[in-house]
Amino acid sequence: MSSGVTGVPALLEVARSHGISLGSISPTLFEDQDYKFGSLGNPDPLIREKATQHLLDSAEIARQTGSRDITPWFADGSNYPGTCNMRRRRGWFRDGLRRLHDSLAPKQRILVEYKPFEPAFYHTDIADWGMALLLARDAGPQARVLVDIGHHYHAQNIEQIVAWLLDEEMLGGFHFNDRCYADDDLTVGSIDPYRVFRIFHEILFYRWERGANPDISYMIDQNHNLKPKIDEMIQTVTTVQELVAKAALVDYEKLCLRQSQSDLIGAEECLKRAFHTDVLPWLREWRKARGLAADPLEAFRESGYRERVIAEGRDLLV
Repeated sequence: MSSGVTGVPALLEVARSHGISLGSISPTLFEDQDYKFGSLGNPDPLIREKATQHLLDSAEIARQTGSRDITPWFADGSNYPGTCNMRRRRGWFRDGLRRLHDSLAPKQRILVEYKPFEPAFYHTDIADWGMALLLARDAGPQARVLVDIGHHYHAQNIEQIVAWLLDEEMLGGFHFNDRCYADDDLTVGSIDPYRVFRIFHEILFYRWERGANPDISYMIDQNHNLKPKIDEMIQTVTTVQELVAKAALVDYEKLCLRQSQSDLIGAEECLKRAFHTDVLPWLREWRKARGLAADPLEAFRESGYRERVIAEGRDLLV
């Protein structure tokens, strides 16, 4: 869990002491050597049972922590043709996820994540959003799909996937990051901020058309390895704030009119002008009005906190 913390009650006490809550529980189903040939998709029924029990234990931990979402990511797949029965493995996944679903408390959810490759390179058991959607529907009404921005091929239109899942009322959450080559887990907006903007645009466009907020969990899934961890997280949050604010500037009435007229340039400009609008002055004033630093990253870097923690030998998380 964390250094010096043992057991769920102790973890909850630490979280409460810092004024935070635990939003989701993410079962790990790939580090154990027993899962070398899969977890829920493993040909060995004993290992499938071990994986299922780990999911059930995670759901129980989620109940104890008050966490709504259980977000497993499965590394199951194969590297060579003919080495597994893909249809049978789908059935094993269906059975395991149904058992997890049956164990959920009334307000809990399963978020089914997908990934086209890595570590499996011939086939992955949950390789795209359609497979995740089918498994979520098979699991039960408290299951949804989780979209990790890095888990797509280069040519895929992620915002179209988001739009379809919204339309199906099956979009449960995001893992936000950015990538240049594959699942790089880089800082949000560091490579292609316009793509993240377009994703937020689809969510806000849906809200504008339907008159209701979709029930989406927003999570950060980045590799805080080279950058200072706290700095990168502040950078991430402020970047997300900026891109959401830009997406909120899209004139949807004008956009719908331009779309109905097949005015390609006019419709595209609705997005581009919103994206290129400088929202930083407004965000600074918004923060100041709430007693926050106008520039959180600058305020943190000038605070001397990192230097103090390092001097005290507590630099694990900075």
